Amino acid sequence: MSLSVGIVGLPNAGKSTLFNTLLKRQIANVASYPFTTIEPNVGVVEVPDERLKKLAELIKPEKVVPATVKFIDIAGLVKNAHQGEGLGNQFLGKIREVDAVVQVIRGFEDETVPHYYGSIDPQRDKEIVDLELELADIKKPTLYVLNTSKMENGEWKMENLILINAQSGEGVDELIKKAYELLELITFYTIKGGKEITAWALKKGEIALSAAGKVHEDMAKGFIKAEVIGFEDLISIGNWHQAKNLGKIRLEGRDYVVKDGDVVEFKFNA
Repeated sequence: MSLSVGIVGLPNAGKSTLFNTLLKRQIANVASYPFTTIEPNVGVVEVPDERLKKLAELIKPEKVVPATVKFIDIAGLVKNAHQGEGLGNQFLGKIREVDAVVQVIRGFEDETVPHYYGSIDPQRDKEIVDLELELADIKKPTLYVLNTSKMENGEWKMENLILINAQSGEGVDELIKKAYELLELITFYTIKGGKEITAWALKKGEIALSAAGKVHEDMAKGFIKAEVIGFEDLISIGNWHQAKNLGKIRLEGRDYVVKDGDVVEFKFNA
C-alpha cells in the first residue's frame, strides 16, 4: 500500500499555498505508479535525490525515474474539531487515512490574510492542533513546519521544526526529504539495461523479496537472487560490469534486508 503524508494546520496557515508549491514538483506520469489515484487534494511528488543525479551522470540513461512521496491536503482545523467544530469531522476522517503529518504553522505577517485567532503566535497554534489530534486519539509522527517569509526561527523554538516559505518554495525540498524520512522510507535503485535508472521507495527493514515486488510482481514470484552493490562503491568503480569483474557485486537471497543506497539487479524466473 502507498504511504502518505497529510498536510494539516489552522485556516490561513498556508497549507494550500504549500500544497500548490508541491504540485509543481508532481510527477507528470503518475498513472504508472501503483495504488495512485490522483484526486484534487493529492500530490505525488518527486523526492529530491543527489545520488540519483550522480548515477544518471555516470550511466547517462535515456530515462531517470525518481522516488515519490504522496501528500494529501487536508481541510483546515479549528479548536474543538474533535467535537465537529468547523470542518472537524472531514478533517479527522481524512487524517486517519494518512501515515504521517506535516503541521503547517503560520509565522508570516500579512494584513490581507487575517489570522483565524487574531494574532501570529506559532506556539499557541501548534498547541491547538496538537491538542485536537490528541483528543481525537490520533497518534502519528509529525513534522512541524513554520511558514515564514523571513526564513528565520526568531523567538519560536520547537523541536522537529523546519522553516519554509510556501509562497516562494524556499525550504520545500528539505520538507519533502524530511517527510520521506518521517515515513521511515529508504531508497534503492535499479538500472534497466543501462537505459533506465529508477529510484524506489521502500520501508526501512524490508527484505529483497519485498523490494523485487515493488519493481514488478513477477520478480517477486520468480525470485532467484539479488545482485547488490552500494551506491558509493558503484560510483567509485565507475560501472556495473567493472564492479562485477572486481567481485564487488554481492549475491543476496530473498531475506536480505535492503539498505538505503543499494543498487540492485533482480534475477528471477519469468
